[in-house]
Amino acid sequence: MSARPVTGVDGREWLVSMKIMWSDRSEHFEHEKEGGRRAVIGIIVVLGLLWFALIAWKFQVDAVSVPWWIVVILLGVAGFFPARWALRRPRRLMVEGGRWPEDDSAVGEAWSGYVRGRTEARAEYKQAIRTLQKRGTPARANSPLQPQ
Repeated sequence: MSARPVTGVDGREWLVSMKIMWSDRSEHFEHEKEGGRRAVIGIIVVLGLLWFALIAWKFQVDAVSVPWWIVVILLGVAGFFPARWALRRPRRLMVEGGRWPEDDSAVGEAWSGYVRGRTEARAEYKQAIRTLQKRGTPARANSPLQPQ
């Protein structure tokens, strides 16, 4: 989680934070639905069986030599999907505050939204900070941030 205090153009103080969400609560279109735990377990089991068959085949027959590039390709395939899954997790972007520095009794504002992907979330995080510093509000026309 990263959080950064920001002073808006009008002098109000804000806290902009971003947190990775390990459970996906965002809405999807039908074609973006994930297969769930069963699909992940099934794929891992099949990949494990294929690895086991390759290793057992190599030790069973002495004449079989597995080229190094086959092993590199298999490692790349095995590492691609977990890395993609971790990088595409949704991030929750929160912008809280909006109180004047001298007014302790006032209730601040809260804006939040979900952004999928690491690079998109970092871009939205930086854009929210720039928008606060230039316009005094965290939202813009196509921003995922919504008032709470």
